[in-house]
Amino acid sequence: MALDARIAVCKALSGLHREKRYSNIVLDELLKTEDLSAKDRAFASRLFYGVIERRSTIDYVLEHASSVPLRKIHPLVLEILRVAVYQLLYMDKIPPSAAVNEAVSGVRRLKQGNASGFVNGVLRGILRRRDTWFADLPAGDVGLSITHSCPTELIAFWRKAYGEERMRALVASINEVPESYVRVNVLRTTDEEFSKTLQNIGITHQTERDVPHCFELKCAYLANKLELTDKNCYYYQDKASQYACLALNAQPGEAVADVCAAPGGKSFTVAQAMQNNGRILSCDVYPHKCETIERRAEQLGITMLNTAVRDASTPCPEPLKGAFDRVICDVPCSGLGVIRRKPEIRYKSLEELAELPALQYAILERSAELVKAGGVLQYSTCTLNPAENEQIAERFLREHTEFSPRVLPLKTCFEAAGEAPSHILTLFPHIHKTDGFFIAGFEKK
Repeated sequence: MALDARIAVCKALSGLHREKRYSNIVLDELLKTEDLSAKDRAFASRLFYGVIERRSTIDYVLEHASSVPLRKIHPLVLEILRVAVYQLLYMDKIPPSAAVNEAVSGVRRLKQGNASGFVNGVLRGILRRRDTWFADLPAGDVGLSITHSCPTELIAFWRKAYGEERMRALVASINEVPESYVRVNVLRTTDEEFSKTLQNIGITHQTERDVPHCFELKCAYLANKLELTDKNCYYYQDKASQYACLALNAQPGEAVADVCAAPGGKSFTVAQAMQNNGRILSCDVYPHKCETIERRAEQLGITMLNTAVRDASTPCPEPLKGAFDRVICDVPCSGLGVIRRKPEIRYKSLEELAELPALQYAILERSAELVKAGGVLQYSTCTLNPAENEQIAERFLREHTEFSPRVLPLKTCFEAAGEAPSHILTLFPHIHKTDGFFIAGFEKK
């Protein structure tokens, strides 16, 4: 029943805010533990992500409609209200009366029956004004924040980093459904055979001309049908990550190190580019993640990959110094480029990001020790923050004169952004149809 889906979502949202976990992990656990039909699972996913994405807008409406401050409302009751308001404002196919009635039933099911009258009154009041809530929004960043559920702090931050026009495009993009890309595993199949598989199960798709073996799924809501096919013939990987692998340009027979490899996608894609010929060392600080990478590599038919449990920010072991032709340094980051996939990231305080550049730079410096003379070092993040991106690259070149800039072989990406080819590249969702992503290339003299 839809009511069960709503209640499950409310519990998950309450836990997400209380425990400060990533939304995709919480949702996966929700779908595994709740006995929901396929239809209700899809409905729960839409509600869960939708409420997170639009929380600022929803709370703006609730603050003006409720006589009780939001901070004084019981957490489960507040989530029931948020779920109902999301349906009233953003889900036209849900009858308004059903959204209100289900919310009232929900508070009773959650043993908050004394709040049923309050919930009914607030929602009926919102429903009466549904078409006028946003008619007279404040001017400037506050109005922009309410419209797009983007904190004013982040709006100001992106304006300073990228200018007014690009900031507005970024803010407008954060609630869009992200593109769904898969990478064809050419060790198990071909583009042609995989395309036939997609056609047979009714998934519309297109190949990406500038990225080999990359398919965009045009009806991602049918992607669960792919679960019925051979999972070893493909894996999900955003086009930004595939661009990063393309930029690395690893060749058959070379030695490559992926210093922060989990969950392993870049290692797998590079292995295919190398025709499964050479050596890849994929490292992570957690043993279970290394085991997962090894297991998945075996399933994909990759035989050139080994893993090592290693903290990439610590000194390089002597046997690994100067041992690799190319090194992938995809560091932990703030994730401001993947807000469309993890909408809760937008609500992080920017003060929390202050310590990341020190860790990122330490990883880049230690990774440089792995590179052979004449070899390639590539740094990347999935964030849109100059302090984690351009400033790290500039500092590295300034302090490591044994390295020089390496122009990235991604001509179409630079052209799309109206930029000349360079050793650094920022990918933007509204320009490149990818996650927000940064890549920097260096070459050891």
